[in-house]
Amino acid sequence: MDPVALRAEVARFLTGYMVPDAIVVLDELPLTPNGKLDRKALPAAEFVSGAAYRAPSSPIEQAVAEVFAELLGGVEIGLDDDFFALGGNSLLATRAVARVNAALDANVAVRELFEASTVAALAGRVQAGAGRERAPLARGLRPERIPLSLVQQRMWVLNRLDPGSPAYNIPLAIRLTGALDVSALRYAVADVLERHEALRTRYPEAGAGGVPYQEILSVAEALPGGLTVEATDDPLARIGALMSTGFDVTAEVPLRAALLAVGSDAHAEEHLLAVVVHHVAADGVSMTPLARDLATAYVARIEGRSPAWAPLEVQYADFALWQRAEIGEDTDADSVAARQLAYWREQLAGLPGQQALPQDRPRPAVPSLRAGTVSTTLPVETHDALAALARARNSTLFMVVHAALAVLLARMSGGSDIAIGTAVAGRGERALDDLVGMFVNTIALRTRVDSGARFAELVEVARETDLSAFGNADVPFERVVEEVAASRGGGRDSLFQVVLSFENTEAQTLELPGLTIAGLDAGAVAAKFDMQVVVDARRGADGSTGPLHVVLNYAADLFDESTAQAFARRFERIVAAVAADPDVVVGDIDILDAEERDRALVGTGGTEAVESGGAGAALGQSLTAAVEDDPEGPAIVWGERVVTYAELDAGSSRLARVLIELGCGPGDGVAVRLDRGVDRVIAHWAVLKAGAAVARASAAAVTIGTGAAASGANALALDDPAVRVRIDEQSPRPVTYANRVRTLRGGDPVWIAAGGAPVTYDELAAAADRLARAELTFESRTYGFAPDSVATLLETVTAGANGASVVVSPDGGDPTWLLAEEWITHVFVDGRTAGGLETAELEDLRTVVFDGDRSTAPAFGEAVDVVTLPELFGR
Repeated sequence: MDPVALRAEVARFLTGYMVPDAIVVLDELPLTPNGKLDRKALPAAEFVSGAAYRAPSSPIEQAVAEVFAELLGGVEIGLDDDFFALGGNSLLATRAVARVNAALDANVAVRELFEASTVAALAGRVQAGAGRERAPLARGLRPERIPLSLVQQRMWVLNRLDPGSPAYNIPLAIRLTGALDVSALRYAVADVLERHEALRTRYPEAGAGGVPYQEILSVAEALPGGLTVEATDDPLARIGALMSTGFDVTAEVPLRAALLAVGSDAHAEEHLLAVVVHHVAADGVSMTPLARDLATAYVARIEGRSPAWAPLEVQYADFALWQRAEIGEDTDADSVAARQLAYWREQLAGLPGQQALPQDRPRPAVPSLRAGTVSTTLPVETHDALAALARARNSTLFMVVHAALAVLLARMSGGSDIAIGTAVAGRGERALDDLVGMFVNTIALRTRVDSGARFAELVEVARETDLSAFGNADVPFERVVEEVAASRGGGRDSLFQVVLSFENTEAQTLELPGLTIAGLDAGAVAAKFDMQVVVDARRGADGSTGPLHVVLNYAADLFDESTAQAFARRFERIVAAVAADPDVVVGDIDILDAEERDRALVGTGGTEAVESGGAGAALGQSLTAAVEDDPEGPAIVWGERVVTYAELDAGSSRLARVLIELGCGPGDGVAVRLDRGVDRVIAHWAVLKAGAAVARASAAAVTIGTGAAASGANALALDDPAVRVRIDEQSPRPVTYANRVRTLRGGDPVWIAAGGAPVTYDELAAAADRLARAELTFESRTYGFAPDSVATLLETVTAGANGASVVVSPDGGDPTWLLAEEWITHVFVDGRTAGGLETAELEDLRTVVFDGDRSTAPAFGEAVDVVTLPELFGR
């Protein structure tokens, strides 16, 4: 028996973490005199990492090994070498599979590399696979009008919507100190444009409102006069102007370059080279071949010759034609595009709307795209622990970080259905390695975060999500948005607002004779999303791990720098916690620092409450505690019907969003003209989420009711089908203070009664806290007989904050029978009802909340506590 071969066979049907690290062959098991296993006599295991090198023995194994070596830089790749153990990641996995398929005419999926990540195991999958007819990527005949690639199409549309926007500009800025040969550099720039057609292509339309196409220009047409050379005393301001100016890609080549001489001396020793390319012509990976080719051309030109580089196998136009032929149109049911679009329709169906992160300001109607940046660094030990977790779960570091970011967003937004965007390189074919062009696509990674699950289990959920998404990443993202989110306005931010990016690409370097070179950080040109998390996971030259650098680019329209720093600290704490214990329960991860925890303990309610000056400002969010703890727990009981906390939360969020659309918020009254029932509890929750007040006054801003009771300009008649449709169309995601029309303060009214002093949010929060101490827990069942009292709102808040059940069964006339039949533990009564309960024997009853003075309160037995509203409200 060959242990190495046995591991390879086992790995074909077991996931990675279930495959033994070592297999030891014994003639027999050593036993003690009692016939039990003698563990001390077992020989030491020899692990695979120390196993002898086994050379590939078949053409298939050799081809797989060569692909691994090419992508990972290995000199000698053996049968037992593991792609991910050697430094492979999710992006490289896509390229590896594409190259294995191309070399062997196979049809291996990305998922199979994760399931069989050694050379021997993947070669076994290739043998079992069947190739498909596919045209090779090569130069070919071009039509008169060359179409845009699929990903270029979406960039073109975005550019037409706002040609002046710098949102999709890619900057490259380099400081050159020393003896620069300006003439040689100008020639080198022209050489690079000649080599890469994409840098000298513009994208006009065929006729008014026609189809865009690629128009490839000469170098002289693309960059008239060659590289601009300017003298300036403020080079950074000039670079900023170059980078913040948009392109009209239909009329001009999407490339801008300038050489800035620092100072007025034409022979200055310091220069800044600034290159800006629009995303329609290049992606981030393109900056590496661009810099490399620029260096090659410059060295050749200072030696008085043209660069002697090998011709590119293909140009971008060839790729665009090949891609469209391979992917096809989604109108063709048999095409790759149609199959992938069907996947995204199913995968993203029912995706909630915008995930409400705690914003400092409401979202503007027209974003300014101003960006800010904060960063943090995770130590090598954390990087190593996360990598070990990835290997144990047959995943990658990207998948582990994706799971950690999903936890952060779930905890910060109060939701569990989390969508995160990410970019896929789209450069699987070997011929694209050295090509400048736009290949990257965007995909949505939808993950459901179970707060009761262990983090290691969430990594497996993220792994399955990511693998499925990577396998359907060819159809353009904007096409997915059109298909999935058209009813939400069609914007890309209707699917996700947070993006995760990994810096796995080669660093952009220039080595030029006689010059000292330093890259300049151009900063975030524009904030295309609410937040972009960029992780630098590159390894050292010797393959060793280093610290993990995490950068958060955030939209300055929405967040202050201090808020972004809080996000970074909480993400760091989550990552540190899961690195220390991968089996930690997701909901148990402590994301607060000592100061934040102290504020929470004294009842300030976190950021919102501090900002608005009272604990009551966080009252609406306190209702979600039961939703998070037990979403399937009974929130409302109506006879045999039970409404869960998840259903109550979703229904009230939808209604709250309608109230907010009507301009209803803090300081406004909402007349809830509904009988005791499910809809009334939902309405109370909705009013609190909007930050408004339940009003018994006639001057209410909005009325919620049915039939004739729902009257007025802003009336929501819940029995009106049109109103129900309007409510149902809203997002069920939790509503936070960021969604309100204005800031809620603790002193704002929450209850307005005709002729009486209003009750404030602070007062209601304090009363609910006092009442919660009266044995009101998640096992309690409440009932109220005081519909015209603030007691009915107090019942809703206290039950919701503690996970109790609100019983809304109709009053059958005999209150004693009703309370006994429904096992009521806490009853809210006024003077008219209390008398009928005074002599009743109710075994379950624990507390009576009386709307009146202590002097007029009825007397119950010793087992029942009586509290009054004046006592609870301190009045």
